[in-house]
Amino acid sequence: MDTGDVAVQSTDRVQEDQRLLERAKGDPKVVGEIYDLYADRIYGFLLKRCKHRELAEDLTQRVFLKFIEALPTLEWRGFTLGAWLYRVASNALTDHWRSASTRMDMTIDTEEWDLPSQTDNPAWYAECKFEEGKLVECMKKLSARDQLVVDLRYFGGLDVPEIATQLDISPNHASVLLYRAVGRLRTHYVTLYGRPE
Repeated sequence: MDTGDVAVQSTDRVQEDQRLLERAKGDPKVVGEIYDLYADRIYGFLLKRCKHRELAEDLTQRVFLKFIEALPTLEWRGFTLGAWLYRVASNALTDHWRSASTRMDMTIDTEEWDLPSQTDNPAWYAECKFEEGKLVECMKKLSARDQLVVDLRYFGGLDVPEIATQLDISPNHASVLLYRAVGRLRTHYVTLYGRPE
């Protein structure tokens, strides 16, 4: 897929979200469509950040309640609804950590996030779990901002313009942050475990 295809897909998503937003203001059923489109991704993003299923579920609920509350006055700004929802999710999690006076830890609730197995090969599954543990250790070494950028891209599924919107920076700046964060992640991996085979 070349960069032109990505730009077209991103433009299509933005246009579709604009139509969804306008329709949602007049038809509550469309809010359900938006929920179906984004809820799993928002939940996955929050679960990755907080590591607690119940908290991720509660925060996902808050995100969509905030969306419903904001809907009558929500104005189209040229970005996907996903970018707005991820920003609300990130803010909700930040508010939770502040109010709870707790700090995010990097343990993973692996019950909920088992890797899908395309094969019955236990060695393949064990290797994937082993690599997951390595990546978690490397992620711990990244700064909070680097973790956020990597999470938004690879766990949240946002593209660079959406990350830029989320962080209130230019797309070029978001691209540089992502490139550098992945580079630091790679450096930590190589330092700890050597080059992958």
